[in-house]
Amino acid sequence: MANWCSNSIAFYQEDGGNALVEAFYADVQKYMNFIDPETNKPSDWVGHWFDSNRINTDNLYTRGFFTDCDFYGTYVVLHMETAWGPLPEVWNLMAEKYNLSYVYCSEECGCAVYVNTDSEGRFFSDRYILDYFDVEHLGLDADTMSKFGKLLKDIIAYPLYFNTITVVIEPTDYIIISNRI
Repeated sequence: MANWCSNSIAFYQEDGGNALVEAFYADVQKYMNFIDPETNKPSDWVGHWFDSNRINTDNLYTRGFFTDCDFYGTYVVLHMETAWGPLPEVWNLMAEKYNLSYVYCSEECGCAVYVNTDSEGRFFSDRYILDYFDVEHLGLDADTMSKFGKLLKDIIAYPLYFNTITVVIEPTDYIIISNRI
């Protein structure tokens, strides 16, 4: 059984326009609730988009499906679940078809996969994640463990996302964050 990776991909036009973005959004919407003609059942598999656009995927791994697609005027955020990790080769072809650029944020929970290619923070501002469940195996010395161990145990029940490394390493910021949980 595959580990599933959650992906959010922001497609946009370099020139800031929206005509190509609108066309891409309309095209993707057709496949959000696609009915497979062979089985007559719903199928949101990304491969249907490639098949209908006559794009050869013989050498392309397309194990993924659309979960949502949001239009924001000048960009589209496509949400996908993919098996085993992100699929940038798939998104490259989607972007090329419409002459769009993209950045993505992907996370495979519990598998140490968190990727954010949006270096400017334009669409996805979170740069870091704290998602660790076994504080004793962090390799902290006794003094650090006594100082931060309980605090880490309190906040690791849920993944936490941060947009700067300072927030991750400053003890006072941990305390503030743990109060929000």
